[in-house]
Amino acid sequence: MTDPPPPQASPVDPPSDGKPPAGGKPGPSPKKGYTKPREEREQVPIEELYDLSKPIKRIERPSRDEHEKQIAELDAFIQSIRDERRALQEKIDSALGKKDDGSPLARERDALNKIKNQKGLMIEQKRQIRTRLEIVKADGNRLIDQAKSARSGMKFSNVAEIEKEIARLQRKQETQSMSLSDEKKLIKEIDFLTASRRTAEEIAAKQDDINIIKADRKAISAELDAKNSEIDAIQKEVDAQAAVVKKLNEKQSNQRGQVGELIKKREELKNQVDGKIKEKNELRAEFREKTNDWYQCQRALKAQRQIQYDEEKKRREEEQAAWLKKKEEEELAKTPYEEEMALCEYLADYLTKTYLTDSQAEAEKRAAAAEEKAKADVVAVKDDPFAGFKAVSKKKDDDEDMYFGKGRGKKGRGGGKSKKAPKAAAFSISLDLFEQFGMISLAPPTSLGAVPASVEELKAKK
Repeated sequence: MTDPPPPQASPVDPPSDGKPPAGGKPGPSPKKGYTKPREEREQVPIEELYDLSKPIKRIERPSRDEHEKQIAELDAFIQSIRDERRALQEKIDSALGKKDDGSPLARERDALNKIKNQKGLMIEQKRQIRTRLEIVKADGNRLIDQAKSARSGMKFSNVAEIEKEIARLQRKQETQSMSLSDEKKLIKEIDFLTASRRTAEEIAAKQDDINIIKADRKAISAELDAKNSEIDAIQKEVDAQAAVVKKLNEKQSNQRGQVGELIKKREELKNQVDGKIKEKNELRAEFREKTNDWYQCQRALKAQRQIQYDEEKKRREEEQAAWLKKKEEEELAKTPYEEEMALCEYLADYLTKTYLTDSQAEAEKRAAAAEEKAKADVVAVKDDPFAGFKAVSKKKDDDEDMYFGKGRGKKGRGGGKSKKAPKAAAFSISLDLFEQFGMISLAPPTSLGAVPASVEELKAKK
């Protein structure tokens, strides 16, 4: 009888990211394009919001279709008020002459706006020119500072002067006798002048760059002065055109009293639009809050399922550990070398029955037992109608016997040959027995005479 299999370690499916409900079927997935609110992205520990040890009341998900329908109704209403307000604004502009292209005020105001736009473009160009000038100034100052820093530790700043001084010192070294220390000082001074010559060459190259930057700076300054002159000229045009517009506005000042009611109604429409926009924002905030509550509920349910899953998994693992411990104890309680003992008993019995027991006597014994069992199963017949009858065989005539009989043939002179005594069968055992004897570290018998000794070894080994 086999032992039952150990319990599985994971009997319950772990909660998935799809947040299925308690019934096991996955819930409705969020619509495509849905963006989680900010509150959902900033996760709060769910233990602070729900008691996971108690049943959690499920919150239904708010309908996005219904929410979008309400928002669409508000947007349609807001758009209708805006259209009405736009029509009212056109009436006000028409009364004030703002949108009438044929009125003198509208034409003069357009001309003023064009001049102002030109002025603004020139100011932007001036700003770009000034930025270029600042960049060139910064580059020039940087090169000048580098040249000053390199020139500060040098006696001669000109390459020709340095080469002239080096030639003089070399001639002095070659023509005059001097002490060893004076000659070392002279050589050191020649090396310093040689290094200064390379620095003077770099200063000369930087001086060329400085001259180029100065020329660029002068050209940019001239361009900036020209742009300032253009701006001053167009400013005069702006002032003149502004005076014309102001004069026309003064002529139409008497019309502003007529549009007061229109302006008042326009403000009322604006307040209505603001109120509907506020209502729409409140509706969105309410939907967002309900969505957040639903989402937090889903998080709590998922966390609760995870806790249940962990507890169930822990319980199954404990059961499996207890089962394994019980199996180990059963294995330890068993008799040592039980399999080897059973194998010794089997091999001894096999060798005894196969090679040491008379097979014919054993067969007769089994036949007698079978006959006794058959007699015990036979039931005696009562009131036999054939009682007293005797079975006889019909004899044939001699002629028939001679006619139908079969000739016996002639016998040989010497009569029949005597039968030879049967040879003893060769002793052999199978490869399986060799392996089984090897498992118990015993040598198998190689002849019939070695079988009794092998049987005794097996019994002693057991």
